[in-house]
Amino acid sequence: MNSPDPEPREPSVLVLTRRARQRLLGAALTLVGLLVLPYVVPPLHSLRPWRPEGGYVPFWNITARPSKAQQELEQEQLADFEQIAVAAEAEGEPPPAVASREAPSATAVPPEAPAIGTGRRLPVQRQIPAHEGLERVAEAHAPQPAEGAVFPEYPGHPDDDEKLGQAIENPEALSHYLGQLTLTDLKVRGAITRAGQWGDSVLGGDGLTNGIRKKLQERFGDAGHGFHALSRYSIGYAHRGVRFQDRGGWKSCEIIFKCRPDARYAGVHSGSAGGGQSTWQTAKDAPGDRVSHFEFWYQKAPDGGRFELEIDGAAPTVIDTRAPEPGDAVDVFQLEDGPHSFALRAAGGGAARGYGVVLEREGPGVVWDELSLIGSFTQRLDYQNADHLGWQLRRRDVDLMVFIFGGNDVQREGGDLEKEMRPYEAEYTRVLRKFRSGRPEASCLVMSLIDHGARSEGGVRTRPIVPRLVASQRKVAGEVGCAFFDTFNAMGGVNSIARWLRARPQLAAPDFSHPTLAGQGVIATLLYRALMHEYAVYRKQNVGEPLPALTSFDAAAARNAAPGSSAPGKGGGAAPIDQSRGKPEEPIAADAGSPAPR
Repeated sequence: MNSPDPEPREPSVLVLTRRARQRLLGAALTLVGLLVLPYVVPPLHSLRPWRPEGGYVPFWNITARPSKAQQELEQEQLADFEQIAVAAEAEGEPPPAVASREAPSATAVPPEAPAIGTGRRLPVQRQIPAHEGLERVAEAHAPQPAEGAVFPEYPGHPDDDEKLGQAIENPEALSHYLGQLTLTDLKVRGAITRAGQWGDSVLGGDGLTNGIRKKLQERFGDAGHGFHALSRYSIGYAHRGVRFQDRGGWKSCEIIFKCRPDARYAGVHSGSAGGGQSTWQTAKDAPGDRVSHFEFWYQKAPDGGRFELEIDGAAPTVIDTRAPEPGDAVDVFQLEDGPHSFALRAAGGGAARGYGVVLEREGPGVVWDELSLIGSFTQRLDYQNADHLGWQLRRRDVDLMVFIFGGNDVQREGGDLEKEMRPYEAEYTRVLRKFRSGRPEASCLVMSLIDHGARSEGGVRTRPIVPRLVASQRKVAGEVGCAFFDTFNAMGGVNSIARWLRARPQLAAPDFSHPTLAGQGVIATLLYRALMHEYAVYRKQNVGEPLPALTSFDAAAARNAAPGSSAPGKGGGAAPIDQSRGKPEEPIAADAGSPAPR
């Protein structure tokens, strides 16, 4: 007899031994510890998978991958950037000897017409210092608009058709700059349109600023290289197109270190009790191969020493900086337009303190000053004395102030900016308002910081604070009345620094925080296209409207000249024809002329 089949047994229940439970608990605690670690160790903050205020989905920022459409868009954008970089590199080759010395002809206006505005006609004769081989020469008669002249029809330009990668926000804030650029484009005598750009290490080496400077000068005219520091205060400081040598002996004091009790810097203050030497020489190729206007900016003080300035090897001019009260001073030297060399030496007799020099040419043309403050946090630009800063901006007759900061403030993501951005916004607001108060009529442009990345398990990712800094910079720019250029989005937005690193030529440095020289060229091109887009719109919108008053250098210098200036220093050589000296507290007369266009 067959026995019945045994009934199936219930599956046995998994029983964890005490040792297994301990192991499982240990693994869980390890996982929790790894998740907590980025929140307690500052260097690992960029690896946080979730932030309460950021709305991040846990781990999605590490494991997510862009869609195929997004990948194709990024590749197309990167290809555009690579083409720009190659073109910029080709443009860097020495151009023909006459290239960019004068701008191509624009919409000309009658040469017999008087200068616009009140007291803006430049003298027919320009004095040339006593200098071997130089004589008094007549100023070039550039066409000028008739009294009551209006904006002519805009003829257009090939650059108008270039692809616009990123538009400028709040472009109406650029009205003054675009108006002065129009006068330069129309070849108004003395119309030099000046911009000054301040920034952190993204400006290092003058790649970005040289790129925008060259493009503007090739289109509107070469008015020179503008302001140049007295010493090489930082290993990253350079000004392309000027043959500069710091021969030592200077003690430099940068604004970022707050090392001047009187808060007078011009970005950097260079002093010497004797022996400090620097030389400047024009380049062999244009732009930069000619100078006709040289300025030396320095400080006067009760303990001031002497400088000796040699121009083209002639006998030196002695500049005595001793004065009863501290103050700022500028000595101006007019030269025949051509190649020149300048040698400045601190000659003892006290503490000789200087800010820098200016190398320019007669307009019409464009100048783009650059002052890179390597390692500077945004708020350190607020260290300057307000009156001193205002004097500088008026004396330089700046038409556009450009700022690009925030790269060093990224380090604050684990500190005071971890939860809110109000401290940063308050700092940037103070900086911009101080600059705008110094020259209220000037236009203002805030460029956001570039993308900054950090390595994570999924590769190089944008540091979480970067978009927050960009948003704060956009907010502050709007509140203060500045235009805004989103450099971060222009280069591709989130995680773009990794793509720039893969580009050929390479556009980003391996530290995921700085552009290469090629990358600086790309940013310069993107900014130039955005500016020229707004210029074309501005010209078309204002056809038939009155042209703005010309705020030329010479008019500003005459208004700012101090009464009773001392005579040029003795010692032979080239004597300054205009010593625009005085305390920055002296009032500046308001501009006269037609109302600003819409």
